[in-house]
Amino acid sequence: MRKILILMSLLVMANFISIQLFSQTSKNQKMNSIFEIAINQSKPEQHEKFLMTREKFVDVLGHEKATLNEGKWSPFFTVAPDLEVGRILIGMTEWASLEGFGEAAGRLMPQEVAINYFSSFDPLAYALLETVDGEPFDMESIKKEGLVVEFAIRKGKSADAFGKSREQFFQSLNQYEGYKFAREFKVLKLSPEGMPTLAENTQAVIIVWENGELFNAAAPKIFGTTAYQEFASKIDVDAYFATIPGK
Repeated sequence: MRKILILMSLLVMANFISIQLFSQTSKNQKMNSIFEIAINQSKPEQHEKFLMTREKFVDVLGHEKATLNEGKWSPFFTVAPDLEVGRILIGMTEWASLEGFGEAAGRLMPQEVAINYFSSFDPLAYALLETVDGEPFDMESIKKEGLVVEFAIRKGKSADAFGKSREQFFQSLNQYEGYKFAREFKVLKLSPEGMPTLAENTQAVIIVWENGELFNAAAPKIFGTTAYQEFASKIDVDAYFATIPGK
C-alpha cells in the first residue's frame, strides 16, 4: 500500500509540473471559455469511494475563480461491450480560459482531495473542447433532468471525414421526434509535457434528445440509415456514451 501511495504521489507531482509548464506557455494565448471533459470508471469495488471523493473534489473545484460551470452525466449505453456503465461517470467543467484552467490545475493537483479522487478511478477519455464554430455553448442546456445526452469523440479516417457526409447525417436527425440539437467541438489533448495540442482530424460531439423514450425509439432507425452508415464509415470512435444528467 505504501508503495502504491508513493507511486501515486510521484504521478500527481509529475502532472503538477507539466501543468505548470502548460500554464506558463498559455499566457500569450487568447481563447474563449473551454470545456474540460473527463470520462472515468471507478476502480473495482471502489465505486462508493469514487463518488464520495469526486463530490469533495468538485466542491473544491467550484471555488476556483476560473470555473464557470460543472456537471456530471451517468451513461446507460455504450458501444464498448467490456465496459460497466454503472461504474462510469462523465464530468464536464467550463473554464473561463485556457490559462485559468492551467493555473487552477496547478493548485489543485497536489492537494489531498485531488489525490484521493484520482486514486479511485481509471480514466477512459480526457480532453479539452473548443466549439468548432467559435460560438458560445450553454452547458445548462445539457444539464436538465429528463434529457438524454450523447457524448462522442471521433477521429476521421480521411481529411474530408467531417465534411459533407457529417453535414448530411446531422441534417437527417431533424426528422426524428425528440431530437433537440447537436454541437461539435475541436479536441485538444495534453501532451506528456502537459501542453494542449489540437488532436489531428478529431472532433467531439454532444447530441441532445428530449427524453429517453424518444431517443430509444429513434436510435434503431438512425443506425440503419444511409446517412449514418456513410458518415460512420469515415470515422473511428474513441468514445461514445448515451447518458442522463446527474444531480
